[in-house]
This record gives sequence, structure tokens and C-alpha cells, in this order.
Amino acid sequence: MSNGVITIFEDRKTKVELSQTQIQDILFFKNILGSQNVNIDYDGSLQIMHYVGFISRGKTRIQILPKIYEKADVRSAEEIRGSTKVLYNLLRQSEYNKVLQLPESMKSGMDDFDFLEIFIGIFADKIFKTYSTRMNREYLEIEENSPFIKGRISFPKTLKHNLLRRDLHYVNYQSFEHDNTINNIVKTVAIKLLEYTRDAENKKNLKKSLMLLDDARKIEISLPLIQSVKFTRLNVEFESVFNMAKMFYLNLQPENFTGEESVFSFLIPVNDLYEHFLFKLFSDIGGYEVTHEEVHNFARYQDGRNVLRIKPDIIVRKNNSVSLVADAKYKNPFFDKGIYLNISRDDIYQVFAYSKVYGISKTALIYPLFDDVPSPKKQIILKDDTGEIELNILCIDIKNDNYEELKAQLATELLQETYE
Repeated sequence: MSNGVITIFEDRKTKVELSQTQIQDILFFKNILGSQNVNIDYDGSLQIMHYVGFISRGKTRIQILPKIYEKADVRSAEEIRGSTKVLYNLLRQSEYNKVLQLPESMKSGMDDFDFLEIFIGIFADKIFKTYSTRMNREYLEIEENSPFIKGRISFPKTLKHNLLRRDLHYVNYQSFEHDNTINNIVKTVAIKLLEYTRDAENKKNLKKSLMLLDDARKIEISLPLIQSVKFTRLNVEFESVFNMAKMFYLNLQPENFTGEESVFSFLIPVNDLYEHFLFKLFSDIGGYEVTHEEVHNFARYQDGRNVLRIKPDIIVRKNNSVSLVADAKYKNPFFDKGIYLNISRDDIYQVFAYSKVYGISKTALIYPLFDDVPSPKKQIILKDDTGEIELNILCIDIKNDNYEELKAQLATELLQETYE
């Protein structure tokens, strides 16, 4: 545990020292993650399954990193740094969350942060870079009871309210103001994050950014207010920082229980993230049309109602013809003594069904590489009375941040293409 942050790895039991308050908070997380995905044993072992990211409530803050090793020491600082980089690269390369717009590489020392601090740091930098270049000012309609004549006089209101005050006039006018909805929302979220962050550098950068928003107000934010914001060519350069503020607001929503503390979370199903990453790799190879989770209805009643549908993770087509159907599996297939020991029967049945529905003879199950054990592509031949189907078992090293090498591996080993 570093800086009060509990770091664990997805689907791995980790023994941690927990206070009674932390235990209650973690049990509360079952409402968000699902009771089947959160386990606390009597010996203090904590396990969260299927999700990566972070979740916090009060002073309980948990970071869930993708598991990239099976046999490594779970308290190893090196493993935590490596897994943090993997999660960062998966998010950046897959563009799973387009709002984040993650930089190409993490800042020096950032891999020692938890992900909440990383995102806060990116937001603080984004505010400063955006507003130090140009301030967002908007024309606002203002009505006030004023001793000065500006814009138009509202005679009905003036006669009604200023009968005894001949020196005052109700006036309507436009003013070019920094105090507008976009700036106010960005400022309010930044102030809230200043309360959350535990990192001195983030505190300093948020305070520096807030100085640029001195003329904006802290306000009560609501979803209708956020949805009311419109962007035009005059303010479009502020859309990115606003969208990130919106992301933080949506994740900082208080629970709908009186007296409960806010729960702040950024949680991603790890298999979904891995699917998006592989989809992006295939899409960038070139020369192919790639779809993600394409729904195909293949069984229906006589009246036309669908009974069964399939949704393969990745379909690769060339010249309108399906070349490959692949499924992403974020789990360890355990390569040992020349074979894969942990290939699920259900996964094999699944890709076999895909091959029949799409009428192809080539499928793949793609896993991440665990423990840095060389795991070459292997083929399983699936047979029925109509012929043979080729099932390719492949591992890719998600710890390798060389995106081009990973694309080349998929192109050569699954599509038989020479990738340059």
C-alpha cells in the first residue's frame, strides 16, 4: 500500500491490511462491481475480478491493475510499474476512452502513481495549456437594476420596481464574460479534484491552473447543465478540457443514499479493453475491413423472431470476404512443454460456431503473454463431417510498447501478410 492506495491485480488474491472502515467500503463496492466480483477472505485477502482501473470511497482508495504475471511477487514494485505501463498503453493505443487523449508516453515517475493521480495530472496540464493560450469568453445576456444606462431599458420593470427610485433603471445588455458555463464547470471540477488528490505535484498544478480561472465561479453542477453546453467554431478549442471535466463529474457522482460519501471510480472490464486493443491493432494493419462485436442472428422462429445471436470479438474481411474470426481472451493459456494447457472447451466451441456461421476455415484465440515465457503460435485442427477448421492459438506481449511490432505479429502469423 503506497500513499494510502491499495494496489491489487485483477483476479489475483492479495493479502492486505484493512481497517474496519475500509472493509465496509469494499463491501459497499459490491453494489457497483457486482457481489460476485468482490471477495474478502477471513485472512484479509482481497480479490476483485474482471475490472481494472480505480475506485474510491472516503479514505478507501483501490487501484486494480491488469495481471501480466502469474508467478511474480505480488508486492514487487517492478511488477506494479510494469502493469501500470501496460494499462496506460492499452488505454492509449486502443482509444478506449477518447476523452482522456493520453500523451504518447507517461511522464517520468508517473508509473509510480495510481491511475487517479495520473488522470488528475493530465487534467491539470490540460487546463493550464488550454487557458494559458486563450481565455474562453462568451457574450452573456445580463439584466440588472442599474444607475447606468447600458443596452436596452426595460420600461415595464423600471416603472414597476423603481417608482420611487428615479435614479435606477432595469437594463438588458450583453457582456463578454469569463464567468460562463464552460469555465465555471472546469473550475468547479478542478476544485473538487484538489480535495481528492494526495500528490503534491498535482496540488501545485491544479492551483496554478485555477489561477487562470479566477474570474469564473464555483457552481452547482448538474447533468442538464452539462448537456446544455454547445460548442461552436468560437469555443471548440475548449471542448477537450470540458469533456475531461465532464468525465470526472460523471465519475464523482454521490451515491443515491442520504449521508453516503461520494464514490469515485474509473472501472473498465479488462477483457473489453483487451478486445478494443486487438481491434485497433487489426484495423491499423491496412488492406482489411475489421469489425468489432458484429451481431449476427443465426437462429429464428418461423415467425421471424430471433432465438440466438452471436457477437464475435473481431471479424477481419478482405474484398468483402471473411478472412478470419478471432476472439480475445484476457487470461493465461499456460504454455508449457510445447502445448497450451488452459484452453477452455467453451472457447473452442465458440469459435467453432463462428466458423460455421460465417463459412470459414480459419479462426483464432488471442491471449496476452504471461510471465515472459516464449509462447509460439499453435494450431488445433477442428474436424466435423464437412471438413477441417484451423484454430490458431496466439499470445501477444502487451508489455511490448512497440505498436508496430505487435501489428506485424498479427499480420504475419494470422493473415499471412508481410507487414512493413
